[in-house]
Amino acid sequence: MNLLEVYVAKHCFGYKEVTKLVGEIKQSLPGLQVKMTLVDEVTEDDLPDIPATPCYFLNGRLLFLGNPRLEKLVAKIASLSREKGVNHE
Repeated sequence: MNLLEVYVAKHCFGYKEVTKLVGEIKQSLPGLQVKMTLVDEVTEDDLPDIPATPCYFLNGRLLFLGNPRLEKLVAKIASLSREKGVNHE
């Protein structure tokens, strides 16, 4: 199963959009494991090398800096998942 990790700070301009997108992606791709991390609440040692927030990683691979549109996020995840032979629907 693929893992989508989303990193965001509470003070980030895009925080509300991140929480909305995380909910929507969970509904759109119920077979995808999704983890949202508030960088304000963890130590730096617990974070990967993130250039900015928000950022989206699939299996450790950076997909997006900033909030993508839901359609772009779903399409990118689906494309990379097909390459691996995984279906999240």
